[in-house]
Order: sequence, then structure tokens, then C-alpha cells
Amino acid sequence: MKDDTKGWDRHLISKGGIDIPVCRHAHVVGLGKSGLAAAKLLLRNGWLVIGSDLSDKDQLSGDISEITALGAVVFLGGHQSALETEVDLAVLSPSVPLDSNVVEVLKEKNVTIIGELELGWRHCRGQVAAITGSNGKTTTTALLGEIFSVSGRPSFTCGNIGLPLSEVAVQTTDDTLLSVEVSSFQLMTIDSFRPRVAVLLNLSPDHIDWHGGFENYIDAKSRIWSYQTEDDWVVYSADDPIVAELVEKAPSRKFPFSVEWHDLLASRVSKENVMKPGAYISGDDMVAYLPDGSEFRMARDDLRLLGRHNTANGLAALSAALLLGVDPEAVQRGLAGFSGYPHRLETIRELNGVRWINDSKATNVGAGFVALEAVEGSIILIAGGRPKGGGFRGLRGLSALNRVKKAVLIGEAASDIERDIGDLIDTVQADDMDDAVRKARDLSEAGDTVLLSPLCASFDMFRSYEERGDTFRKLVEGLEDSE
Repeated sequence: MKDDTKGWDRHLISKGGIDIPVCRHAHVVGLGKSGLAAAKLLLRNGWLVIGSDLSDKDQLSGDISEITALGAVVFLGGHQSALETEVDLAVLSPSVPLDSNVVEVLKEKNVTIIGELELGWRHCRGQVAAITGSNGKTTTTALLGEIFSVSGRPSFTCGNIGLPLSEVAVQTTDDTLLSVEVSSFQLMTIDSFRPRVAVLLNLSPDHIDWHGGFENYIDAKSRIWSYQTEDDWVVYSADDPIVAELVEKAPSRKFPFSVEWHDLLASRVSKENVMKPGAYISGDDMVAYLPDGSEFRMARDDLRLLGRHNTANGLAALSAALLLGVDPEAVQRGLAGFSGYPHRLETIRELNGVRWINDSKATNVGAGFVALEAVEGSIILIAGGRPKGGGFRGLRGLSALNRVKKAVLIGEAASDIERDIGDLIDTVQADDMDDAVRKARDLSEAGDTVLLSPLCASFDMFRSYEERGDTFRKLVEGLEDSE
């Protein structure tokens, strides 16, 4: 459990021997979903709040009327006017770059700067499992949230997955379980965030343009355990050599998981040392050996998610749940009951013998890599969008690329994908998602899978990967049977 932070958000002055709280001023930078949640939390705890956003009212995804009704002063179309007011605290939304002008000005004024995740944490009770990684964190967070939901204890699934921690913090109690997805952006603006269990799934180049290099990105991810102690746990992939080396720096206790211990690990250390404590595949089972000497076991086939990567996600989720004291029966029920998450290897339909899968959340090469491995048989791949840096040559060593009959390329990255792997697979370019779906249908035949796994961010054509996936789903659902 974290230290008690009651009174953190108030000044106290003494008059006649009585402590009187004095309101402080906060600037919430960015008024998307997380910014609005942060503003409401501050307002309800007695802060005077100024909010600002580069967008105008029509461009905002959320409704600012609730925070203005609570007394916030809002500036849209830029941050400059908001910066004219002196504040004690600035809360950044995850999308605000740390090298932006507004942050530089706040630093020059010696304003305390934190992120929405940190703010939520400071007002949160209960036990937090925080999940991060380049790929799989949303699925793992949702899996763990499903386990928590059947545990009999109050729980929330939140963070970068869609529901801000600041929105649920005031509803938590000491018995609450929280499954919290955290991004590298959010971890850059913490200064006390201490999850009881930190989960690091994997590391591959992602958001390189935002962080200014892979090393900076790795450093950001490793901040997840910065404020942990030896009373806490870090659950990590022993199959990822970067993660396995990085985690040695963590001050918390280590709990590895692996889908390939018999190949990768057994050659280096004894089976007993590798497996206790830890979670692994043993035959057809997922097995966890816990610090108290107990063992958890369930059939891998009871986990309904496709692919080796989802086996790893399942191991990570069950490890975090068991370390937080969730009943093993609830862990098994939660894992077996989870059917998947939208935009992550989501089967939309089968039409004329062709399966259509939406994997719009695959916003980098690593995510596309695991999607292509997970899908069996021949593939018509729809890929492209806004590249994140690093190119697409990382796919060249993937054996599953041999099963790609045709790649339909869209967006800004189409020519880059063609350049990097066009000699290995046949490609065709499409004007937009509508054109890509029509071309994929024409190119496919019974037994094929049409896989939307973009390998890229969505922002050249869509506002989010969700909008991209929803558009794909609607187009596929609108296809008519040709028979």
C-alpha cells in the first residue's frame, strides 16, 4: 500500500489555533477524457481549476460543461491565456509532449507538474496492478479486470484502457482491486505512483518519435517500478531479453512468466530455479508456482484467446491476480470467461468461407508480428497508416509472412511498407479503408483470412485506432454474400 496522502491537496493556515484549509490553483493541460476527469477530481477536492486545450469546443471529444458548472475556467484554441494565471500545480493529459511550449513555460515558473495517472493515484485507495508493455497491455489489463470482477471484491479496470484512474479514485476502498493500463507517456509524469504489482509484458520500438529514441522509451517503461519497494512485485516476461535484463534494476520482488522456458531458460538455469516462483507453460497447462509454495494450474485451452502472445498475456494476468490474493477459482473463472477485446484480433464475421479479423490496435510492427503469427492459414493483410519510426524491416524474419497472399496498403506508410517488405510479398495500394475492404474481398477466397493489422498509428486517416477499427467493422458487416 502507498503512503497516506490525505491533506496533500490543501494548504493549511492556523488562525486562533484552528487549521483552516486554503484553496490552491491548478492548471489542467489538455481536456480530453483524462483531462476532464482530472479537472473534476481537483474541483471536488477544493481546487480552483483552469483548463486549456489546443482544440476548440467542436473538436473536443468530451463535454466541458460539467467542469465549467463546477467552477472551472476554460481556455480553448491554445494554452497562452491560461498561462497568465499563477498556479500551484499543473496536471498534464497523456497526449501533451513534455517538450511542448506550455510545459516549458510551466517549468520556468517552477510549477509542480504531474500527469493524470499520478493525480488519480494520490486520491486512490485499494490495491493496484499496473500493466505496461509495447504490445498486449490492453488485453492483459482487460483479462485481469475480468478476474477481479468475479473475485467478489470491488474492482475497476481503468487507466489508458479508456476509463481514467482519476475518474474512479474517489470510489475506491481499501478492499478495491484495480487493473490499470499505463502507457509510457503516463509514466513520464509520475512522482509517487506505486503499484502493488507492476507488470512489464515486452519491449519493442514504439512511440520513438515521441520519446526521441528507443533507449528513452525503455527508460520511460522502467519507471513503472520507480517507487516500488521490496514489499511489492514486478511480473515480467522472461522470454524478452530486454525486459529480463532491465527488470534486474527493479527494487521489488521478481515474478517471471514464460511461454518457452523449456527452450530459452532451461539451458541457462535449473528448471526448479526458473519455475519457483513464476508462471509457465507445462505441457498443455498454464501453471503458476507461488511464493508460499502453492501451485495454480489450468488448461491452456480454457483460455479462449488465440495465439502464443495471448498465452503470455494470460500468464501475466493470472500471476498478478494470484499475487494480490485473488482466490484461484476466481482466477480460473475470469480467464475462461474472457472472450476478447474490441480491435484486438476481433473476429467480425465469416463470409463465403473467408474470415475477417479486426486488429486495429496493432499500431506498431511488434503488434502486427504477433497478429500474423496468431492467425492460421493464408492471409490477406490490410496494413498502413501513420508510421511511428523504425521502418518495417523487422517483419522480414517472420515466417508467417510466407502466408500473406497479398498486402493491401493504405495511408502515409504505404510506400514505406512497400519499400521494406515489398520484395517478399505481393502488394496493392488502396485509396482508403473502403477501397481496401473491397480490394481485400476481391483478392480473397474460401479458407483465407482478411486481417486488418495496420502496423501504424491511425492519425493520418482516423482520430483513433478505435475509429479505424469501427470503420472496418461497419464496412465488413455491410458486405453482401456473393453466393
